[in-house]
Amino acid sequence: MMRALLFPLVLFVAFSSSWLQAEDAAVSVIPIQIRENLRIVYQVTDDLQYEGVNKGLFYARKLINTYEKQGITADQVKLHLVYHGTGLHAVVNPAARARLKAETADNPNGEILAELVGRGVQIELCENTMQQKGVKSTELMPGVKLVVGAFPRLVDLQLLGHAYIKFE
Repeated sequence: MMRALLFPLVLFVAFSSSWLQAEDAAVSVIPIQIRENLRIVYQVTDDLQYEGVNKGLFYARKLINTYEKQGITADQVKLHLVYHGTGLHAVVNPAARARLKAETADNPNGEILAELVGRGVQIELCENTMQQKGVKSTELMPGVKLVVGAFPRLVDLQLLGHAYIKFE
């Protein structure tokens, strides 16, 4: 009796497993077409967190890692993150974050900022935003560069051929 019940179950598991494998094999992954001289700009307008760090920084790391897994070296990727608005909170030191009433005074982004800058990513902050918020250049996290304005910088980079991605 037990064998009679067990046999259909074994058949079901065997066939459903092979069906799932066949289903996975039928779906192809579209490969990356452009493999050199990649140019990307992220516009980051807020300090939203994802997995404990700024969302723009998180996805910048993920993009670089994805390219590297495909054999595309970091030197082939020119990635700029242009911060403005409350995105400023992501790239200033704890004293400035406290004064600006950021969600937390501690800046959780120090490690990932240093990593990305070390991998060639350009972290850029709108000078207009900085002045409007009363932030001094000495309050910026290491590696952050200033741009005259976020919008002129975004226009420049797009006209130079950078793909544009916006983060809130």
